[in-house]
Amino acid sequence: MSKIFTYLLSVALLLGLWGCPAGHSAVEWGEVVYVPHEAKGFEIVATEGASTVLRVLTPWQGAEGVVKEVFIARNGESAPEGFKGTVVASEPERIVCLSSSHIAFIDALGEVEKIVGVSGKEYISNHHIAEAFASGGVREVGYDTNINFEVLAALQPDVVFIYGTAGENDALSSKLEELAIPYLYVADHAELSPLGKSEWVVAFGEILGLREEAEELFGEIAERYESLRLAMLDVSERPRVMLNSPYKDMWFVPADNSYVVRLIEDAGGRYACGGSGSKISRPISGESAFVYLSQADYWLHPNAARTMAHLVGENPKFATTSVVLNGKVYNCTARSTSAGGSDFWESGALRADVVLADLISILHPERANGHQLYYYEQLK
Repeated sequence: MSKIFTYLLSVALLLGLWGCPAGHSAVEWGEVVYVPHEAKGFEIVATEGASTVLRVLTPWQGAEGVVKEVFIARNGESAPEGFKGTVVASEPERIVCLSSSHIAFIDALGEVEKIVGVSGKEYISNHHIAEAFASGGVREVGYDTNINFEVLAALQPDVVFIYGTAGENDALSSKLEELAIPYLYVADHAELSPLGKSEWVVAFGEILGLREEAEELFGEIAERYESLRLAMLDVSERPRVMLNSPYKDMWFVPADNSYVVRLIEDAGGRYACGGSGSKISRPISGESAFVYLSQADYWLHPNAARTMAHLVGENPKFATTSVVLNGKVYNCTARSTSAGGSDFWESGALRADVVLADLISILHPERANGHQLYYYEQLK
């Protein structure tokens, strides 16, 4: 039996497991009832009743040994005495989202109409949210340190989905506790695996009372992603890919183990800045970046640039590189709002399979199989 056959058989079996909803069986308190296949940032455990506890294991990037627990109350059950986490009623009717990716997960489960508040409406791609905002059904609550708590409280949300970046968002969580507004951390952005991000749909499904549907959806996405990834294992030539562009005279590039680098590798590419061993994004000098860029076959994510004129206007030296001369520059801006928000960071957080199909079409157009770019566009 060949190694590739064995691997394909293993994947097929795993995908079969992904497609089998776990359901809610009679279990003991603390027993894990859902162990993610790809995500590292959460798990779901049982209680003695119908309620469950969502454990957020990596509530923000770099969090080590920090666990945030959310008691998802069902059938009028209460959290046990001494429970120090947050209590959220299952199947909330009024939801506030502070990240656009949260909206995409909820929309994919058919519950987008329950969203009553958002952060940064002008950067949100979801059409329902735009229409609901115009009619007054959804309100802007602000962002970062500028949350409008008066508006937030007036919305009377059943739950607020928040996130942390470099650390705990103490100011926000403390105020929400003061207002007695339930909240929970969503850490899809801290996942290093594309499918790890996608699997957070199961966490949303647990809260919305739709875990079986969420597991089925994730299974479909994972199956498509794995099929595409496996088809690229035999590529003999892997083009070098440069990422990002300068910001305030400094060029930040992703870590070797990052989400976007994993996508590039799965699409049959090679990260131009790889090999540093860094586990976090790092700055490189303009000189070093230009060397990497000069050696690259493709250039992705050049900040907000959507045209070559825009890109070259930032630095005329870019015009001398072969990647620009050959028109091999692409950005994830095909589905953008007028303010510059990109659906790549919204629904793309869930649809890892579509993102991967885009990247395969860019890096290996001979294997596109008729796929039309969805999140990406070529700079003209």
